[in-house]
Amino acid sequence: MKQMPFVAALLLQSTVLCAADLGTNEPHPFEQPSTAYLQKFAKPGEKIFVYERYDGHGGLYQREVTQLTEPVQIKSATERVINGVTYRLRGLAACPKPKITYKTEEWDCTKAVQDYDDAVYNTRASVVLCKTLVLKSQSGVPDAVSCFALVGAGNANDPYSVAYDDDSMVFFEMAAIGRNTKGKSLRPDLEHASDLGKQFQTDEAN
Repeated sequence: MKQMPFVAALLLQSTVLCAADLGTNEPHPFEQPSTAYLQKFAKPGEKIFVYERYDGHGGLYQREVTQLTEPVQIKSATERVINGVTYRLRGLAACPKPKITYKTEEWDCTKAVQDYDDAVYNTRASVVLCKTLVLKSQSGVPDAVSCFALVGAGNANDPYSVAYDDDSMVFFEMAAIGRNTKGKSLRPDLEHASDLGKQFQTDEAN
C-alpha cells in the first residue's frame, strides 16, 4: 500500500471541510457552520463548547456556551463525552466493520476513531459546536447531535477550517449511515461522503 492515496484523501476531505464560504454564517439545524460563525465563540487561551438546540421549524431554541474543562472522550465512532455528558452522533451506527484501513494500515476501527478524533478535538480544536433537535434531554439517553470543530491557528501556515465529525466518520467508514424500517437513509446529507469513502477504502486496499 502507498502513502499517497491516504494523503490525497485527507487533502480532498480537507478541501471539502475547509471551504468556509460554503458554510452558513447563521444558526442552522443541519448545515455546516462557516469558520466565521465558529470564530465568534473563540476565546484566547481557552477551548470552548457551544451547544445549540433547534426546534421543529429549524429555529434556534437554545444556545449554551461553556469552557471545555477536560479533554473530549471518544468512547466509540458515534459517542462523545463532552464536559462529562455523553452525546451520540445523529443517525449513525458505529464501526460496521471491526477492522478498517487507516493511515495505510489495518486498524481496529474504534482505536482508529480515537486516534483521529483525539487529534481533532483535543489537539487542534479551539471551538467545538454540537447541534441537536432535542429540546429537552432525557435522563440516561444521549442527545442525538451533529458536531463540528474550529481547527487551525488562523494564520497563513495553518488557516482556520471546520472539521465535520459526522462526515469524517462516514468518509473513513468508521460509522455507517443508519436506515429506518423502510430502508430509507437517516442521513441523506452524508451519502456523498459515504460514496467517496468506499472509493478511498478500495484504493487503499489495492
